[in-house]
Amino acid sequence: YRGLSRAQLSFDYLHTNSTTHEFLFGALAELLDNARDAFATKINIHSISDSSLRGGYMLCFLDDGQGMSPEEASDIITFGKSKKSLESQMIGKYGNGLKSGSMRIGNDLMLFTKKESNMTCVFLSRTFHEIEKLDEIIVPMPSFDANTKRPVTRTPRDKEKHTQEMELILKYSPFRTDAQFMKEFDKIEKTSGTLVIVYNLKLLDSGEPELDVKTDPYDILLAAQDDDSHDGLMPERKSFRSYASILYVDPRMRVYIQGKKVRTKRIISTLYKPRLYKYTSARFKSRSEREAKKSEEDARNAEHRAREAESKAKDLEIKCGKMPDKEQRIELRKAQTHALELRKEAQLRRLISERKIKSLKEPKQLNFVFGVNLENRSRDGMFVYNCSRLIKMYQKIGPQLEGGVLCKGIVGVVDAPYLVLEPTHNKQDFADAKEYRHLQQAMGEHMLQYWRDIDIAQQGVSKFWENFGYISPNWHALPSSDPKYVRKRTAKVQITLQCDLCLKWRIIPYSSNNISKVFPDDWVCSMNPDPAHNRCSSAEEKMNLPEGLLKKIVKTKEQKE
Repeated sequence: YRGLSRAQLSFDYLHTNSTTHEFLFGALAELLDNARDAFATKINIHSISDSSLRGGYMLCFLDDGQGMSPEEASDIITFGKSKKSLESQMIGKYGNGLKSGSMRIGNDLMLFTKKESNMTCVFLSRTFHEIEKLDEIIVPMPSFDANTKRPVTRTPRDKEKHTQEMELILKYSPFRTDAQFMKEFDKIEKTSGTLVIVYNLKLLDSGEPELDVKTDPYDILLAAQDDDSHDGLMPERKSFRSYASILYVDPRMRVYIQGKKVRTKRIISTLYKPRLYKYTSARFKSRSEREAKKSEEDARNAEHRAREAESKAKDLEIKCGKMPDKEQRIELRKAQTHALELRKEAQLRRLISERKIKSLKEPKQLNFVFGVNLENRSRDGMFVYNCSRLIKMYQKIGPQLEGGVLCKGIVGVVDAPYLVLEPTHNKQDFADAKEYRHLQQAMGEHMLQYWRDIDIAQQGVSKFWENFGYISPNWHALPSSDPKYVRKRTAKVQITLQCDLCLKWRIIPYSSNNISKVFPDDWVCSMNPDPAHNRCSSAEEKMNLPEGLLKKIVKTKEQKE
């Protein structure tokens, strides 16, 4: 396989890299993140039965994002390389999620992608490497013209390479003929998009696949459930549909699992008495310091390249003399233009570096939002997002760790930017444990302030919850389904729905007719009874949250003693 593309790592790394995902849904979420970063408005995760494959099915992720060119697709096999790291709003930063996520789910990955007039397939198969006893990672990547469906080959060597790539794919993939293979591209209905297929799935000791697609035909469940902790009982740890519904702090992508739409939600909109607290701190420096150091190094390198180009241009100008001929003038102009471009780049890099160094001294601000979970008081704690992506859920903080009733039933949400806190590669924790502990302390202090501000303790904790139907002494028991309690809970929390067309969120005016009403999955703005927001052209309403303020409690001399 002398002429085929190779990833720049050993074969063993494919397995090692995949083990970073202890939480299996975190591995699946990596593929949703890629779709979101590709500006997809829709992704469908579904299984296709195939008894010839280990696990009995293949798992597919089909999105309508911007797709990849052959050059962009080739970046997939360069581990750790990501152009997305330059974009602050992108979730992917490390160039690793697709490989680590897919290889955690199964042994083999196929990616079909369309962009403009190109179609490309990436075939990353551990099965192929194991059978042929290969140490290097070989990745066939045939490309085709999207209009003619013919291979993109310009030279005899290209044709030979393409033939060899297709022979390997048809031998080791689930698709045994050219027609079967090309049919996968047809599943990308628009002019751009990506289809990821993972197969030869990981199995439990029982021989069953880790992901259960049979028990619930519209969900993907974790087959192994041996976590008896309170956190392990949360639906988001058992059901991928539940996990996907809260994966993003402000969902803007339709997610379908096994053909049925996921009811994505903004957690803030599901809470009673939500309140915003602005928190400012100069303690979050680690990521900013690394970014500033890197930008300073980039500025120095850019300055060096600019000086080198200017020196070459000057030297060429001296050699050409006062009467250069036509070819010399063309060459000199090119050198001077190149030097000018590099000088502009150096100036830009210097400005970026100065701005980042200056920002080190500026305190970072985070917004904490707290509210009461009336629907299920036992599901409380912090939901910590990073660049809109969920990192931690149901994180108990402050008084919630003490085991009493203080702050029980309170849910908090915070979205920390990448420059404030850097996530680990598996996006299930934060890289700097010390800074995250500082964040936890701050969240605990503000949660306690929120508890005081809404006066639950003054009303009486038991009385407050009884008022909403929590009449059982068992804290984890669900609230009463008596209509009078259902009405109370429904009246206190706004119903927010997302339009299936424009993806804007709409607040539905309260109506007794909406109590226990199930709204259709394809709900659109025109169904909104609010005339000011019943068109997709209408602006999205902003959530006007009351703002709280952390009040430092000054202890008296007697209390200190």
